[in-house]
Amino acid sequence: MKIDRFNRSRVLTSDELDQVHDQLSGPHRVLATLLRKTAARVSEGLALRWKYVTPTSIVYIKPTTKGKRQTRSVPLDPTLAKELSAWKQLVNPKDDPDAWVFPGRNPGEHLTRRGFDHALRKACEELDLKGFSTHGFRRSFLTSAHQAGVPLRNLQSISGHASLNQISAYLEVPEQAKTDAVMLSA
Repeated sequence: MKIDRFNRSRVLTSDELDQVHDQLSGPHRVLATLLRKTAARVSEGLALRWKYVTPTSIVYIKPTTKGKRQTRSVPLDPTLAKELSAWKQLVNPKDDPDAWVFPGRNPGEHLTRRGFDHALRKACEELDLKGFSTHGFRRSFLTSAHQAGVPLRNLQSISGHASLNQISAYLEVPEQAKTDAVMLSA
């Protein structure tokens, strides 16, 4: 678990993620949904422009991804689509495709990582959820999808990890799963 910005972010359950979402507001709430539903890094979400939000997917372009390795497309979750649609009407009324999805205070800039991190810390503090950080959305998505039986290769295509070894570091194994494995062994 992450303590004082060291170690890995805590993985949250679906109910805990719902609670965090409910504590956030405005762009922070929409960004949290985006990260939760696409397993994106916070920097990828912040650098998103409206022209990369299609009716069926979110496209993270190569220049905004870690290592600038590859462009990837993530199918658009219906909950996220609805939230983004409402958000777009609020922040992009002229329908400018080059506009940031999460505009910052200053013209031409997007919301800062620091601003989102601050809002997330405050929400987690109010909920007494220790050890959760911005990267926890990514870890929570990948862990819950893996536990639901989604193949690692499928998760890799969503997350953009270069190798299966890298993605495996994101997956948390719950204590109950360890206990079940021991009980099933011969």
